[in-house]
Amino acid sequence: MAKQYYLSNNGTHIGPYTHETILKKIEAQENQWTDYVYDETVGEWLMLLEHPEFAAKLAQKPSARPGKMAAPVPSKQTLKDKEWFILKEGNNYGPFCQLEIIQMLQEKALFEYDYIWHAKLPAWKRVAELEEFSSDKIRSMRDSKDADVAEIFFRRRHARASYGASLIVHNNKTVFRGQALEISAGGAGVLIDTPNLQPGQSLFLHFQPGDGVPPFNAVCQIVSKQFVKDAKTDTEPVKYGVKFTTLSQSVRESIKNFTTKAA
Repeated sequence: MAKQYYLSNNGTHIGPYTHETILKKIEAQENQWTDYVYDETVGEWLMLLEHPEFAAKLAQKPSARPGKMAAPVPSKQTLKDKEWFILKEGNNYGPFCQLEIIQMLQEKALFEYDYIWHAKLPAWKRVAELEEFSSDKIRSMRDSKDADVAEIFFRRRHARASYGASLIVHNNKTVFRGQALEISAGGAGVLIDTPNLQPGQSLFLHFQPGDGVPPFNAVCQIVSKQFVKDAKTDTEPVKYGVKFTTLSQSVRESIKNFTTKAA
């Protein structure tokens, strides 16, 4: 008898289905690669693109069409080793080289929670899970004296500066306290007193007065998440990177003035 799997669909479990049936449902767009599947031999729910038996099928047919994820203008270096593919909204794009992936991260065309793959990986992985795109690795490349490599670390679109202000955070369910660490007209780095928020979530943030910027409200999207060890308290506060999705023009100008003076 063929192996059977269950799918999670809008909070309910459906199935069982065979491997072939699930692939047909994905092809018919009844299900997405980001849906969850239950495998009794594994004993837990896994995202389809993270399950080795399904991820292998996805990896066999990477699409070469660039779609909306057109790569940045490549330098000589970025023309080498184009082996990475990106998964966005059920479609995969590529191939791209490592430097192109990093440049897309810099431009916020790609985020740490997005999935990527190359032939040596057993399944699709989030960018944040891979050493090649860790903060230390990117910092090392940024400090490289290679002119071709240095080209991808262009000037940030928005000037950024250290910024101290208390926060009130709301995710439509719960209110949290937080602390701003840095700010730009495009987003901020913040500590929030919960480890349970995830990249991709939307938040409402109220910034209390701090460092010369008046209090303001902003709707944000989480784009990164990092546990930061605090040696003084032996705790691991969570640093979130957020981008502003709704922000008044007057506040944006106020932040620009602040970051320009602080530069």
